[in-house]
Amino acid sequence: MRWFETLVITGFFFILGAWNQPDDPFYINATFPWPVMAPLLVGLHYGFFMALISALLILLGLGAYLRLQPGPDGAFPFTWSIGILAVSLIAGEFRDYWERQRQQLSASNTYRQSRLEEFTRNYYLLKVSHDRLEQQLAGSASSLREALRRLQADIRQSGEGGLTPVVASALLQLLVRYGQLQVAAIYAVQDGRTGAEPLATIGRFRQIAAEDPLLHRALAERTLISIQTEYHQKQTAFNTELLAAIPLINSNDQLIGLCAIEGMPFFSFEQRTLRFLAILAGHMADMVSEQLTAGSEANAGLRTLRRHLARSGLDAEQYSLPSALVVLNLPDTPDSRQVAEQVVRIRRGLDVIAEHHQDNRHLLMILMPLTDELGVAGYLQRLDDELRTYRGVAVADWDTQPLTLQIRRLDDARQWLEHQLAHPGDLRHE
Repeated sequence: MRWFETLVITGFFFILGAWNQPDDPFYINATFPWPVMAPLLVGLHYGFFMALISALLILLGLGAYLRLQPGPDGAFPFTWSIGILAVSLIAGEFRDYWERQRQQLSASNTYRQSRLEEFTRNYYLLKVSHDRLEQQLAGSASSLREALRRLQADIRQSGEGGLTPVVASALLQLLVRYGQLQVAAIYAVQDGRTGAEPLATIGRFRQIAAEDPLLHRALAERTLISIQTEYHQKQTAFNTELLAAIPLINSNDQLIGLCAIEGMPFFSFEQRTLRFLAILAGHMADMVSEQLTAGSEANAGLRTLRRHLARSGLDAEQYSLPSALVVLNLPDTPDSRQVAEQVVRIRRGLDVIAEHHQDNRHLLMILMPLTDELGVAGYLQRLDDELRTYRGVAVADWDTQPLTLQIRRLDDARQWLEHQLAHPGDLRHE
């Protein structure tokens, strides 16, 4: 197209000069050389090379014209020709320079546009991911302690003992809340066999077959079994309609129930979520058993502490969950009873407190589930601040300081606790 337009524009000025001034169509003797407009326009439009072509066409035309119809002196106008070439080439170079600048700016703008589009896609992907995470966190608390605190409140509010339909419904609602279960049920277990009908269901739960292999596997091994486990063990003939089965086993190793999961979101069906549900199931079984056996011992507080200590020890061994024991050794005086009241007043939701009187000593034993060293240090600092504010005394003023134990093995924690109970005057740190 540029060749065609170059020829048309140049030819137009040839024709215009021949029509307007036949005796001097190239305006050699005129005050202004109008044919220069042809390479000027071509150069401004198409650049240096096409401006040179147009100028050469004009000079060739001028040479042919002078040969056929020589002028008065018949000499070739070199100054006129150099002027034509200079004007046309300067115009073409000017156009090429700004075209290069435009191309550079266009390339830079294209690059920035592509980066902007990439950033926009990543931004909206991150926003969607953040919104999804926010929705998940809005529907569930972020800590196991909060989950168990709510479970305790629900079981106590039910007023029923054992794994009844009401209690099972409360347990299942908690699992739904923290595991995002969509289709699931809780069965009572007696003599190693599930009941014929579920105690509580969520979603369109279908009655599972009594010979379901995943269910039998969970009851036989007394541990969480999922299709992920069977897949990794290459059990290709494992025909089941369940995704996972979670036994409810208390700290006395009694299997009281089982949660059968048939449907849950794909993103929730991963090892971390299943591990969290298994931990919840163990604590659930302990709370159900506690409700069933409440008041069976004279020292209910010490009994409760031992049972929760068993669960904390198992959690530490199996899941590496931190827990701690704190023992306050005080003289058996009215002041120590006031301190005990203050300890109970600042008690956290899952803390278990037991008191023991022996050899004129008043022992306060505090089990702190899901609490690491920093949590214990913060608790003791808060206790010191409370006593300074309300009692005018400090922990540093006591004749014996609080003793702490980070629970790592159940047997070691039991031995340490029994030693404190048997020898209140020989308490020591671990």
